[in-house]
Amino acid sequence: MPGKSFEMTKKLREIFYRPEMAVLPFGTTPHHAMMFEKAGFEAFYMSGAMTAGWLLGWPDVGATTMREMADNANRIAKTINIPIFADIDTGYGTAVNVFRSIQEYIWAGVAGCHLEDQEFPKKSGSQAGRRLISIDEAVGKYRSAIAARNELDPNFVICARSDARGAEGGGFNEVLKRAKAYEEVGVDVIFFESLQSWEECKTAMKSVNIPAFCLLHQVIFSDEAGNPRPGPSLKEQEEAGQAIALLPIALGAAQQAAWEAILDFKEKGMEALHEFRVNQQGKPPERLMPNLTSYQKVRDLEESFLPKEYPEQY
Repeated sequence: MPGKSFEMTKKLREIFYRPEMAVLPFGTTPHHAMMFEKAGFEAFYMSGAMTAGWLLGWPDVGATTMREMADNANRIAKTINIPIFADIDTGYGTAVNVFRSIQEYIWAGVAGCHLEDQEFPKKSGSQAGRRLISIDEAVGKYRSAIAARNELDPNFVICARSDARGAEGGGFNEVLKRAKAYEEVGVDVIFFESLQSWEECKTAMKSVNIPAFCLLHQVIFSDEAGNPRPGPSLKEQEEAGQAIALLPIALGAAQQAAWEAILDFKEKGMEALHEFRVNQQGKPPERLMPNLTSYQKVRDLEESFLPKEYPEQY
């Protein structure tokens, strides 16, 4: 294993086990990861849903393969120097498939992943219902993941994600039952998926003795009149024991802005591009998108290794 990969798994483990919460932004391309690293984030989350959308044009229904996910993660790992936490879906099959999938992720340079307890293949992700595997089968898959990890890099983070709250025949009590079973088998982190309120999140996180977190951006927070409100602050989340916050910080807004720019161009043509350039010129330098890909590195390589003079071509 390359030294960089060992360094990244140690960093991610430290992030999960320290008292302070870290924010991990969503993304799915090297360019996304480079932007967030440049902005000062400590780690990057490769979203399975976004990978399906950006790479395949599919919704989040488990259609991506292990090979597609691992290869995409590897492209990201080659471009950044912060840890990658990644979605590994159901492990793409039985406990045997999980063993190989975990090792492929480690070889790809991923620092940790979350493995869910849904059936494989999925019914249709989180939208039209979820079916759970039995606790015994799930425990076997987590044991397989841990064994695969221990062969290559004991610091690689194994996170158990329970989908029991939103699954057919599931419920909050099933969530708590499964979390304890997964903790006992030795996973490093628990991910509570699709909980219905911040109160449920706080209760669930207190039910285990290892790092845990909830995916809070899915919860619709409203006041008594039904008006939207922001929900718990980052400080409140940290105080409640949230190990990390997985958040779609920029890309939803970026996609909406891109769509509006497309419609603007359809309406105004070249005038829309001119207005954009003028608007950018009026911004302070620190607000402008930095150049993340360096031509200078390529020029340095050319200067070092290409011939100084080329022979005449006949």
